[in-house]
Amino acid sequence: MIVTNNMFGDIITDLGAGLQGGLGMAASGNIHPGKTSMFEPVHGSAPPIAGKNLANPMGAILTSAMMLGHLGLEREAAKIETAVLDAIRKKKTTPDVGGTLGTKEVGEWVAQRVKSS
Repeated sequence: MIVTNNMFGDIITDLGAGLQGGLGMAASGNIHPGKTSMFEPVHGSAPPIAGKNLANPMGAILTSAMMLGHLGLEREAAKIETAVLDAIRKKKTTPDVGGTLGTKEVGEWVAQRVKSS
């Protein structure tokens, strides 16, 4: 855990995201113990690729797993994380991380894997 202001937090999360495969892979949670927490992928809205089926959905998918874990739903979170890892191993990913699928196809593949587990 790193506690920092918004500007330095943004820089640190971008650097950390690079270590795990890029901004498209990075999940994030703003945890406020005992209060409402907020979960969001690290990447921004990426207007140049919006609506083009190019964005990597893994950060958003992994953020949902992070949120479920925070809510005490560890088994459900683990299913999502396992499905994402399987997608990466099988290259069922977007081109930015070595795959050939679009945003929608990656999301559908991961959802089907979660459903079947």
